[in-house]
Amino acid sequence: MKYEQRDIVEINFLFPDGTSKPHPALIVSNNELQMDEGFIYLSMISSKAYHSQYNFELEDEMLTIPMVKKSYVKCQLLVGNVERDVIRKISRVKQPYFDRIVEKIKESIF
Repeated sequence: MKYEQRDIVEINFLFPDGTSKPHPALIVSNNELQMDEGFIYLSMISSKAYHSQYNFELEDEMLTIPMVKKSYVKCQLLVGNVERDVIRKISRVKQPYFDRIVEKIKESIF
């Protein structure tokens, strides 16, 4: 397994209109699921703050490597992909902040 939960990776994100564009995304699925199913769940990251009620703002101290732009985890935008669709690893979210992001995802979706 090349990528793990909490990794921020670049992936071609498929949009509802059928287009795709490389975007950073946070791997939210656990490592066991990835190993068993070969499938990862990700939440898109964007520099746009649209729909702020669903955003989790990332700050430099939350990450192992700071993002180039101001970035927001889009907690309402989850996708499933396979590892081969990942272009590259960008950074990693530190555990206490990841736990907060998961809570925001739960609030946003459930």
